[in-house]
Amino acid sequence: MKYYLKTTLLFSFLFFSIQLFAQEKEIKGIVTSKADGMPIAGGNVIIQGTTTGTLTDFDGKYTIMAKTGDVLTFSFLGMTTEKVTVADSNTINVQLAEDNEQLAEVVVTALGIKKTRESLTYAAQDINADELNKSKQTNPINSLSGKVSGVSITRSSSGVGGSVKVTLRGNSSIGNNQPLYVVDGIPLSNPTASQPTLSFGDIDGGNRDGGDALSLINPDDIESLTVLKGASASALYGSAGLNGVILITTKKGRSGNFKTDFSTNLTVDSAAYSMEFNNEAQNNNDDFFNTGYTNINSLSISGGTDKAQTYFSYSNSFASGILPENNLKQHTFNVRETAKLFDDKLTVNASVMASTQNITNRPISGLYYNPLVGVYGFESDTEKLSDYSDFESYDANRNIMSQRWFRATSDIEQNPYWILNRNASEDTNKKLISSLSLNYEVNYWLSFQTRGTYDKSMYEFERKIYATTDATLAPENGRYIYNSSDFTQYYGDFIANINTTFNETISLSAIIGTSTTRTTTESFVGDSGTNGGLQFANVFAFQNFNGNPSVNFTQNSLETRVNSVFASATVGFNDKFFIDLTARNDWTSTLPKENNSFLYPSVGLTGVLSEIFELPESISFAKLRGSYAEVGNGFAADQINPQRQIIFGGGGVDPNEPIRPFPGSTPKPERQKSFEIGTEWKFANNRFGIDLGYYNTKTSDQYYAFSTSVAIIGAPQAYLNSGEISNKGFEATVFAIPVQNDNISWNTSINFASNKNKIEKIYNGQVLEGLIEPEFFTLSQKGVNTFGSYLVEGGSFGDIYAQVVRRNDEGLPIIEGDAVMVNDDNTIDGLTKVGNANPDFTLGWNNSFSIKNFSIDFLVDGKFGGETMSMTEAIVEGFSNNSARETANNNVNVQIDGTATTMTAQEYYGKVSGRNGFTGEYVYSATNVRLAEFSLGYNFKLGENSFLSKAKASIVGNNLFFFYKDAPHDPNLSISTGNALQGVDVLALPSTRSVGLNLNLTF
Repeated sequence: MKYYLKTTLLFSFLFFSIQLFAQEKEIKGIVTSKADGMPIAGGNVIIQGTTTGTLTDFDGKYTIMAKTGDVLTFSFLGMTTEKVTVADSNTINVQLAEDNEQLAEVVVTALGIKKTRESLTYAAQDINADELNKSKQTNPINSLSGKVSGVSITRSSSGVGGSVKVTLRGNSSIGNNQPLYVVDGIPLSNPTASQPTLSFGDIDGGNRDGGDALSLINPDDIESLTVLKGASASALYGSAGLNGVILITTKKGRSGNFKTDFSTNLTVDSAAYSMEFNNEAQNNNDDFFNTGYTNINSLSISGGTDKAQTYFSYSNSFASGILPENNLKQHTFNVRETAKLFDDKLTVNASVMASTQNITNRPISGLYYNPLVGVYGFESDTEKLSDYSDFESYDANRNIMSQRWFRATSDIEQNPYWILNRNASEDTNKKLISSLSLNYEVNYWLSFQTRGTYDKSMYEFERKIYATTDATLAPENGRYIYNSSDFTQYYGDFIANINTTFNETISLSAIIGTSTTRTTTESFVGDSGTNGGLQFANVFAFQNFNGNPSVNFTQNSLETRVNSVFASATVGFNDKFFIDLTARNDWTSTLPKENNSFLYPSVGLTGVLSEIFELPESISFAKLRGSYAEVGNGFAADQINPQRQIIFGGGGVDPNEPIRPFPGSTPKPERQKSFEIGTEWKFANNRFGIDLGYYNTKTSDQYYAFSTSVAIIGAPQAYLNSGEISNKGFEATVFAIPVQNDNISWNTSINFASNKNKIEKIYNGQVLEGLIEPEFFTLSQKGVNTFGSYLVEGGSFGDIYAQVVRRNDEGLPIIEGDAVMVNDDNTIDGLTKVGNANPDFTLGWNNSFSIKNFSIDFLVDGKFGGETMSMTEAIVEGFSNNSARETANNNVNVQIDGTATTMTAQEYYGKVSGRNGFTGEYVYSATNVRLAEFSLGYNFKLGENSFLSKAKASIVGNNLFFFYKDAPHDPNLSISTGNALQGVDVLALPSTRSVGLNLNLTF
């Protein structure tokens, strides 16, 4: 009995000891970065060999139940993994180091997914906030020029607040070629209210740029920007991702004491790059143009607790352009709240951004309503242009003020001061974005996220045209034009995020989700017209319109809906190989139910060579990537459904309205098939690196209007899918840190890109009754000018066509009698191809120096190849003798009636000039190399008791000078950010040189 009792007590003691040893306890700690001691939010803490784990919070803190002897694995994207065995202590703090061998960089990708750069199977390039704001501009996207390979940035010629043309890897669509912009993982509505389309201008208000949403974003609210250039990178966005994606990550509050950042930027802007005038004309130009200024101010406050954080910002911009009476005022507010609820399981993110912009007399291009026509054409032996700044005089017969000018006005030429004061325009643009995101962490490997956004853009344009404006533009009592557009986008998604590992060798990062997008458009146009006019002079109101069919009232209400499901999975094997798979299916309301579903897949593979092979120690990192994807380009509501425009005041439906789609056809979105390969290498402990890539894309099923037989179809045009455009290109980014020590550092990078575009097909050969087979597609129609841009099979997007002088074998212009002979060989629409607006390759060299407290940054931006046309020069020489070469007494070699001879420059250009003359004589190389940005800054030393924590002042400059330029204008400007009017300058506002000061303070 005693033995039994002892045995029982012994086993009971052993059992109790085992239970005690195996008992779980609460382990707490903080995970920080070894480099700077900052907490790591969202880090993984997992019990090795189990599926039990948790994530660190905003302050790097974690709590987990574990047993003594368990091994805790701490990991985070781009950081080394640490393993710690649980012992007696209940507190385990860990520091993670940057993983240099695995390219310690986290990249934000499609739908806001974060990935390590080593796992990417496609090209992506990052720009941080400091890089964007070194030399601040009102439109932050302009700061990308030369800093990202494969990205072409063309600034608008409409001055401050203007829209921007961005092309990733070439033009691929007859429709929209702008990339998708995504803010904090959610697609941004970026409608364009208006863009110039006609080289001679628009009589209904002028060739105007209506602006875009990007100019309404505060640059100081941006934390980072990522460019996803290829289809593989953007395939998860389906029909919206055809042209690539630019991801914008905005700032949010951080836990800790509230911090205040203030910045102010003031630049002085001067007209710098225009055609050469003779002295008298140049003096008049100098008197007319102002010295402009741009002032951008920004204030932000951020801070909070470990449970809730706040970010608030306010910015304003004030600008006075080089064009008299051209002014901008802009205000932007941004509030963002983040919070952790329910034991840090639920993360809430809510934000509201509101912006308003008002621009008076936004500069336009073309000939109508353009003050530069009168400025550049002014000629008088006794007067100066400034004498006509008193632009009106009293007309006693009509009891109104009337226009005064040194000669009779015309449809294209009026007193420029009259245009700016009595044909004045006003643009008012507003944007409101409100969003809510909820993320619930089920466990360390699974979370659910839902997001919703309300995104509204409002554009208004008003032009008041006073009596005695030229009769071509307005009737005798004047004219009133008012346009408004209201775009609303509702977006929502639900996503399951999975991040886990299997057997410590296989990693899985996956999402499964669904989204819905609804877009509505409300537009209104009220125009008293050129024949309708006003009842009473200079009373600008709708009730003063004359009631006749010449008055234009147009109102439209459109809606599109897109529902989607998508999935993505990145599988890693020992951090050596990664396979990336995505698929998205869209259902769109713009197509019939039986044909409204489209699947967009992608597949990619990456091999980390530096992990697979034993490479020399000098190689820090190496990888090879490749991918294939298919994406599409969806339809706007007005591309499919018939417009059935009703003529105001009677007359029924507009008989010239195209039919959408072509009878007997079923439309489908454009489809792009894309393949790319690339490799990345880093050397000498990441002090030097190179990223190379090649891509090949083909975009088919272009959707555009075909000419038709009116007798059969009932309209002159009908829309049909047809045609194919290809783009092939090579990209390279090289970076180096040649110098790095305690006192001096130098970071330098070079971005190179070359793209070859080809129009493979214009017409696919469909046989449909009433269809007229097209010879070409018109991007910019000839009209009354002799400039055009057409898509021709075998040609390229952006080809420029002009009227060309016939020349003899020696290259001399042929003149017979008094007429210059036209070269009519191989013409399209009567014009000859003379070049292409796109460069052969681009090159950007970006440098950043830090010398103790000083910093020096500069960017050299170059575009090589391509052509540009100066219709400004052609027009000026056509109606004046104001160009420098006309009055320089130079001679031009020509052949007259078979004999080689000379004539004066004034005689020759008098014969070939004019808007409908030999515009082929005004084509120049678009090659240019410029000092695009420069900044010299100083970081002030602050005492311990200073109320400032940081202070920096900088001298900044933009577009400072050209190392090389052949064209008489700045070829980096565009008068349209759409597809039309590329590679031509038609009396656009000269580009400016900007120099100023920038001040950054942190409290």
